[in-house]
Amino acid sequence: MNVSELWLENADFVLKVSQRYMSSLAEAEDIRQEVFLRIINSGVPFMEQSDVKTWLYTITYHCCMDYYREERRQRQILNVYSFTEPLVAKDSQAPVWVVDKISEIVCPVSQLFVELSYGEGWSREEIARIFGYSFEYVCKKIRMGLQQLGRVL
Repeated sequence: MNVSELWLENADFVLKVSQRYMSSLAEAEDIRQEVFLRIINSGVPFMEQSDVKTWLYTITYHCCMDYYREERRQRQILNVYSFTEPLVAKDSQAPVWVVDKISEIVCPVSQLFVELSYGEGWSREEIARIFGYSFEYVCKKIRMGLQQLGRVL
């Protein structure tokens, strides 16, 4: 069974399972997409050692738990850092973005990484090492934050 057939036959099932664990429909839909992305990216076909729905339920459950782990990690990061200082360029000390603009970045991790990178002058490698993320993840979060700021400014 290829992934498109799997999607057509089981997308609703995966959505229903994810709705049991998520607090909103939007989060459940994100989980559904994540489940099928994991299947595609793994490259491991369904081995028919169990029922397809059992296999999908297990993947969905793990995606939901990963979501909550990431959410908890982001809350811990926010408890350590507050966004009360304006983001300034180190050399000129002139405000580049004010706090109310940074707060419009939806993802709190992106907020933090943009502030550390541009306000505090931390390198992306340093951010990745200190917070235990991959370099690619840090770059992605900074890029996402800057894109959101670009729409606001």
